[in-house]
Amino acid sequence: MANFRAERLFIRVNGALNFDPNEGINVAAFADAMVDDGHAYDRPSLQEYSFAPFEVPRWFPAYQGMATVQSVIEEKENELANAEPSRKAYLEECIHVLQVVHERLDAIDTKDVEFYFLIRDLS
Repeated sequence: MANFRAERLFIRVNGALNFDPNEGINVAAFADAMVDDGHAYDRPSLQEYSFAPFEVPRWFPAYQGMATVQSVIEEKENELANAEPSRKAYLEECIHVLQVVHERLDAIDTKDVEFYFLIRDLS
């Protein structure tokens, strides 16, 4: 991922769908979750699926993204169990948005199309 201000994150697909892949996703919270996931060593990071508009994206099978998102959800749930009160609201929002992303990737997987995450700033 290039040095780019990630303020919103969207799912993009390489085929036609009969639904909006971003429906119900808080794209700002999704971007925060992606930026926060930059230190994964034992699994792919959300950042590995994320590309700025000026980059040539790589396409991924939805099941790969689902596995990564599920891992991040589990990590955030474990962190939430021992989190400082000031961090709990952020973690709860992060878990919620990642659950929605997981559901959307699951729906994409049934359509046999590939995806990547498109990073956008506010401009």
